[in-house]
Amino acid sequence: MRTLFFLLLLINAAFAVYIQLEPVSDTGVQPPPELHPEKIKSLSSSVPCLEWGNFIGMELEHAQAAIAREQLDHRVELEAMGRVPVYWVHIPPLKNKYLAEKKMEELRKLGVTAYSRVQENNKWDNAISIGFFHNIEDAQDLMVSLRSKGVRSAIIGARNLEQMKFVVRTPYEDIIAKMTELKQEFPGSELHTIRCAAPEKWLNGASPE
Repeated sequence: MRTLFFLLLLINAAFAVYIQLEPVSDTGVQPPPELHPEKIKSLSSSVPCLEWGNFIGMELEHAQAAIAREQLDHRVELEAMGRVPVYWVHIPPLKNKYLAEKKMEELRKLGVTAYSRVQENNKWDNAISIGFFHNIEDAQDLMVSLRSKGVRSAIIGARNLEQMKFVVRTPYEDIIAKMTELKQEFPGSELHTIRCAAPEKWLNGASPE
């Protein structure tokens, strides 16, 4: 009798252990962990973008002014593309702002319409910038034109400048039309559609304006 009691006790204990080790599901397949879609974020997301470039120096200033004129400032982003070597047609730095402005007035009277005073906290401050070019031939052509108008103080120098581009993410048709018109004002520029990264705020649920 004592042996039978211990045998039954052993069987009950083994059965309890078996139940604890068995999967909960009748099919023997563990249920998948609970998913929380609101916590899942896309690791990579791209959107259609309109890209207009590439601009340096005075041409960049003119392009920015054109964008402001068309009231596109709130949709257009300015992105740096790295520094590039350029040939710079300019009049060397003058002693102060007054002399620089006087020189620009002389240029205007000689029929030169594209120029700007350099306002930088470096050795180029108060120089008169007339044009930047990627190849020497274009710079030399401008010099010939300036000489024919009587400009004698202009020279060709070399600089490394930051090249910039304008980007519009998910552009609407009216913006594409306006940017296409702007490109006509800048014959050397390029306008094309690419895929670019969506801003973090859009991935978090915010929508473009």
